[in-house]
Amino acid sequence: MQALSTDITAGVSIIVCTYNGKTRLAETLKHLVAQQLDVPCEVILVDNASTDGTKKFADGWWAENGRDSLIEYRSFIQPKPGKSYAQELGYKQALFNYLLICDDDNWLCDTYVQTAFDIMTANPNIGALGGWCDAVFEGTEPDWFKHYARVYAVGKQSRFSGDVTEAVGYLYGAGMVLRKTHWLALKQLGFEHLLSCRKGDSLSSGGDTEYCFALRLLGYSIWYDERLYFKHFMTAGRLNLSYLSRLRQAMAYSNFVILAYMDVVENIANRKHLYTKRLFKHLKQGFFKNIYRRLFGSYSQQEVSKTYFRKLYYLSFRYDEYLGFVLFIRSWMPKKRISSIKSHL
Repeated sequence: MQALSTDITAGVSIIVCTYNGKTRLAETLKHLVAQQLDVPCEVILVDNASTDGTKKFADGWWAENGRDSLIEYRSFIQPKPGKSYAQELGYKQALFNYLLICDDDNWLCDTYVQTAFDIMTANPNIGALGGWCDAVFEGTEPDWFKHYARVYAVGKQSRFSGDVTEAVGYLYGAGMVLRKTHWLALKQLGFEHLLSCRKGDSLSSGGDTEYCFALRLLGYSIWYDERLYFKHFMTAGRLNLSYLSRLRQAMAYSNFVILAYMDVVENIANRKHLYTKRLFKHLKQGFFKNIYRRLFGSYSQQEVSKTYFRKLYYLSFRYDEYLGFVLFIRSWMPKKRISSIKSHL
């Protein structure tokens, strides 16, 4: 096994992964150039198999507008579709220990990077750190958006700042800050994503949530801080009910995979009687009511019904797949950590 690198420099590497983000990137990069900081910082842009000239545009924009910035800029192409693969390339290329995930539609407040650096430095047990955002709309805000804002990773992630490992458990990927040393440790253990993030125009998701649980299994904390604020730009193409339904459908499978992580954390995985008990409990929670909702309910009631039946399907027919997830997680999880979890139960 290759030894961990111990010479990673203190600083922040901002990882911007983008797929066909040419029309979104200018404002995002503008907010990065405007960062007020006195720590080493770089922007690593990863073009994830774009077809619209994204990398060429971003390179040109930074050459013209970022040349006087103290932040260095580098860009790469990840031809393999999938945000997780793009992030991995960014992490590998990063010069600094703190890795800040900035999506191509995230507009960070001008103190974001410096505040994140200070928090991570002051709290060495933090595995993942996140903030919060408001939405900015291309066009008019839909009247239904506030009800579903969390599905779009918009809003506050906690009612309080600090350690949210037990109260919340995970963070959305936008604006999240990680440590490269932790990523290297997970890679050496054999960790690989069971979930991807987005692949091109598909809505696969959950890779960031999975990473939070992987960090928890190593014993690290999940933190939230209200000082970390950004705006999340919502393109018009995402603001329709068809897109929302597809997003929620993709999340159903992600939640099924995360269930395996949660059960490993709680040390109740591999116990089929508990899994079966969970299935019957879910079955009794409104089976006929959800049939009625699906047939005659409003849009929101139908979405609740779809969520119910998707979960019922995964619990009923995918146990072997769930068990495979559990076995894989335990295959890379440190044995010392497994013993620690058992000793606290």
